[in-house]
Amino acid sequence: MGYWVYLVRCGDDSLYAGATIDLVRRLHQHNSSQGAKYTASRLPVSLAQAWEIQTWGDALRLEIVLKKCSKKMKEGLLLEPQRIRALAHKHNLDFGISIYVREERREHDADSAN
Repeated sequence: MGYWVYLVRCGDDSLYAGATIDLVRRLHQHNSSQGAKYTASRLPVSLAQAWEIQTWGDALRLEIVLKKCSKKMKEGLLLEPQRIRALAHKHNLDFGISIYVREERREHDADSAN
């Protein structure tokens, strides 16, 4: 069974970090206002990036680290998802992380990164 830590992009272009055991179900919950209060007021949301983690406890610890990251740091993780390993290691979280999906970058996002 996979445990997931993910970033969703909200309708206002903010990024929300979460953890789940079922990405499809959780994304549906977020978009039907049954997810977090934060995302309920910023619909719609789309999956930007997800990482598979070996245990639920590790997923929750990594979620906490992501929630404390700035938007700039989260955007960097979307551009280079493998950097999650270094971020985890920096916080003494040494466990296996698999990269799952990468967001389709919108044209204006790519322009603003330059």
